[in-house]
Amino acid sequence: MRKIGIVLALLAFLLFLFLGLQAAKLFVAPGDGQSGNLPSPEMSVQSNILLVHVNRLDGNDPALVSLWVVFSYQAEPPSLTFLPVYPTGKDRDGDLAVSFSMTPERKVSTAFLQRLEKEFQIDWDHLVVIDDAGLNLWSQQLAGGEFSRPADGDGDGLLHSELNLLIKFCADVRGNGSQQANSLDWSQIVPDHLIADLPLDAGFAELDRIQQSGLCDVFEP
Repeated sequence: MRKIGIVLALLAFLLFLFLGLQAAKLFVAPGDGQSGNLPSPEMSVQSNILLVHVNRLDGNDPALVSLWVVFSYQAEPPSLTFLPVYPTGKDRDGDLAVSFSMTPERKVSTAFLQRLEKEFQIDWDHLVVIDDAGLNLWSQQLAGGEFSRPADGDGDGLLHSELNLLIKFCADVRGNGSQQANSLDWSQIVPDHLIADLPLDAGFAELDRIQQSGLCDVFEP
């Protein structure tokens, strides 16, 4: 059964990758003149969002904890799909962790983003960086408790914990749209514990559209 799940996840990834590449010419990679706005359905059908989890944004040399790619499909019916990039238990995991860095201006290094784009053959249209403290606040709002991050080196445990949190997020969006996100005190998170080039109002509106379609999914590698 696990092999079947892996094959289905791979097929889904290739489908979304194809759609992303078809729309790539309309997108701008992070750091190269980001507009800060979700592309309208008239401009493109999909945005590829890189979700970066680091240990802390309020200190020196943030360390990479995890990476997820979020496919936001904006045509009808709209959908959100989450796919883990790191850690996944693959040989490249160690190299990705070592090569990750952020600038003094708290931006993910261009070299790291370029490596991801080359390795996965996909452009990132938007970038979201959240740290442990930000994820804890979000988990308290969504799941009623702090996010418990496994010890460093426990990639399987980390993947399982984040997978469960994102599954809860999708379930909440399908049922409540942007209600939970709207009720969160964002001043506790932004900008000390979360950095994003997506305006909140556009994100809330997209979550409400997802509520109508019911299409929010998390794939396990």
